Amino acid sequence: MKPFLIGLAIGVFLLFLFINFGSGFRPEQPISFNHKKHQEQGIECTACHSYFNEQTFSGMPKTGVCMECHKDSVTKHPDEEKIRQFQKKGEEISWIRLYRQPDHVFFSHSRHVALAGMECKSCHGDIGQSEKPPSKPWVKMTMKWCMDCHTKTKANNDCLACHI
Repeated sequence: MKPFLIGLAIGVFLLFLFINFGSGFRPEQPISFNHKKHQEQGIECTACHSYFNEQTFSGMPKTGVCMECHKDSVTKHPDEEKIRQFQKKGEEISWIRLYRQPDHVFFSHSRHVALAGMECKSCHGDIGQSEKPPSKPWVKMTMKWCMDCHTKTKANNDCLACHI
């Protein structure tokens, strides 16, 4: 009986470690993008996330958009040269997407931003003040979190509004 309890305790401990640390997906972005510096230059979110107002996904910065300012050296940061290398190879910057909804959930930036007038920071926190890319979503978007927001803003909370 004693070996069984020891094995069970070890199993529970390993499960705890896996849940708390093993599933902690924390990607490193290919470019150490400083949102704060770009915002201080007067660059709006829309310059890099061009689809936020019209599609379900806001879009990621295209290499060509970065090259509009970084064709020549603007800073001494080594990542600036990485942008030019992506351009030279004819590649897009391989940004790692942090926010994803399950396949059975329909989320539209257009509905939330263009129709409801929500600000980016409602879901993405004060990302404009971050000096390095986030390694995880700022907000854990659970069904309860979404429904609480819909209730607070008097938006449609009908199942079919979000579930397809």
